[in-house]
Amino acid sequence: MRKGQIILIALTSAIIFLAVPFGFKLLDFFRDGTLNRAAQLDQRFKKIIEAGEVRCSFLVYSPYFRRDPNTGAMSGIFYEIMEEIGRRASLKISWVEEVGYETMFAGLNSGKHDVFCAGLWPNATRAREASFSIPVFYSVVKAWGRADETRYSNLANMNDPSTRITVIDGAMEDIIARADFPKATRVSLPQLSPFTQSLLNITNNKADITFAEPGIIREFLSSNKGALKELAPSNPLRIFGNVLVIPQHEPQLKQFLDVALLELLYSGSINRILEKYEPGRGVFPRVILPYQPDSAVLQ
Repeated sequence: MRKGQIILIALTSAIIFLAVPFGFKLLDFFRDGTLNRAAQLDQRFKKIIEAGEVRCSFLVYSPYFRRDPNTGAMSGIFYEIMEEIGRRASLKISWVEEVGYETMFAGLNSGKHDVFCAGLWPNATRAREASFSIPVFYSVVKAWGRADETRYSNLANMNDPSTRITVIDGAMEDIIARADFPKATRVSLPQLSPFTQSLLNITNNKADITFAEPGIIREFLSSNKGALKELAPSNPLRIFGNVLVIPQHEPQLKQFLDVALLELLYSGSINRILEKYEPGRGVFPRVILPYQPDSAVLQ
């Protein structure tokens, strides 16, 4: 055997000797990493079905979600929606924890609760932390100020240090203030503060404006008539779908909730719930159905 052949065989043997253990390590990596990760997907939904229970977190924001401070009784749009989903799917809905805007995602992804069930407006920042269901209905967010406010004929005038924007830390009005009006002065309230406190900040002249959808404003005005007015009515700041919030990497749980919500939308149940809580026509813009009712009438 020639010397060159001997060297080639030796090099080949060495490569095989080194490659085989590496190959096993690579296989272990995929087994422990990719395969195990795949196996971990949808574990939350599996546990929900096994336990027969959905553990919901919530945040009090009327009329989306209400809790009586004296009796603890719960009500509101999303309370009724989730309870109806539970009834139809034969699942118990347990309202396990009140959370803030900046704590709800940690609780979901750590497994403390399964779904944030009180409705949320999704955006890109929040999508980094969680997944979302299909929209249940829509909200149009506008600027609101005192009834005698005359400084803000357009939104651009608000981006000034003299403008005081009242916000709850981490809430959507806080996000909008930071993104759209960074020069304005933020008057912040801690998480879990009732949104009505922001509105009282305006009427008590501790702040000038906030950003909200008409539903909660109408509720406030029912007992504070004429206290607030809509600023720049033709210029909405945001339009959001109202959604349920789901932990990341739980596609089967999302599919279940989407199908359940579609059932309620198509059966008219969500419309009936919205009508119950809607303080005026057009306050809760509806999800458009995939057909017009008259097109489904047989001739």
